[in-house]
Amino acid sequence: MNFNQSPIGEHVEKVLTWNPAKAVNASPFDYIDLSSVNKDSKQIILGEVPRTNPNSAPSRARQLVKSGDVIVATVRPNLNGVASVPDELDGATASTGYCVLRANANSLDSRYLHYWVQTNYFVSEMMSKATGANYPAVSDKIIKESKIPLPPLAEQKRIAAILDKADAIRRKRQQAIQLADEFLRSVFLDMFGDPVTNPKGWDECVLKDISDIRSGVTKGKKINPDTAVTLPYMRVANVQDGYLSLDDIQEITVSPKDAEKYQLSKGDILLTEGGDPDKLGRGHVWNNEVANCIHQNHIFSVRIKNQSIVRPGFLSAQIASQRGKRYFLKVGKQTTGIATINKTVLSEFQPFVPPIEMQDKYIQISKSVDKLKEKAPIENMNIFEALSQKAFAGEL
Repeated sequence: MNFNQSPIGEHVEKVLTWNPAKAVNASPFDYIDLSSVNKDSKQIILGEVPRTNPNSAPSRARQLVKSGDVIVATVRPNLNGVASVPDELDGATASTGYCVLRANANSLDSRYLHYWVQTNYFVSEMMSKATGANYPAVSDKIIKESKIPLPPLAEQKRIAAILDKADAIRRKRQQAIQLADEFLRSVFLDMFGDPVTNPKGWDECVLKDISDIRSGVTKGKKINPDTAVTLPYMRVANVQDGYLSLDDIQEITVSPKDAEKYQLSKGDILLTEGGDPDKLGRGHVWNNEVANCIHQNHIFSVRIKNQSIVRPGFLSAQIASQRGKRYFLKVGKQTTGIATINKTVLSEFQPFVPPIEMQDKYIQISKSVDKLKEKAPIENMNIFEALSQKAFAGEL
């Protein structure tokens, strides 16, 4: 059964706005900024919602939200910053960086809407209509003009209830992974001390002195078709914070010279050159997961010269620690919502180097934690995606 499609804007109510700076005798209020939403859990993190004074409120603090409203970030739609407003934030103020969707209870269920704006179909549509190369964004108008499959209200509620249960299972896996990551950070602190201040006085070095750092192949280069080779390659989307996403490996045609120059080797540390400021320096160690693989130019590979001095797994963990993040934020280039680093500043990063036996012990613990994370039922994540697709196609 295929559901009829209808523009979202025809089934939402108007949201009131205000200007805190001009309000008379206004009290402090909760402000939902773009950083308040966890893009993985699709929730507003209450601890990231500051209590704000009207006379110092950001200029984007304008939209008055209610419990059950669905907020959709209009900037960087590929990250799908969406969430439902919880009861605790009823009456809060949201940034104009969100499109606030208040479902009309007579025709649209708010939970059903919440799950629809998370679908690959909705995200892909928003990405295709976004404008701005460095800071892609869509307008409220585009979001409200997009169409949603709209079965009868009772069927919407039934679908939302099913997806609520599937989402609860999915969240349990996310929580298990977060706990494992927190445990590993605690292990690092216990063994090596604060990575920022290096209180245990470990010897420090400069990254360029212990490794070779390369950027990757550039797409669109002219090549001789008679000698060209086609190889799999790592894109920015494949390199995540602490793991590699290998579900969608694409291929690129390059010259034999570039194929050799950018060939990845086991132990290379892959790092993205830009992204969210809080995830700057994200990356992972390459372990020959894909044969004959190279990498694109928006990814750096760090190849350690002598692994008997520093292990790739330990160096990668240190780059991802607060030591690396704070350094990259300090020296990187920042534009609205995006931070980038270049080869020069990466080369000057100064990791500390404890005894190799301690590095190996940490890596062994890290591998054990990774195995525990793998045992968290990944199929639950896939089940949610599959159910979501079937639900909005009218197949549940």
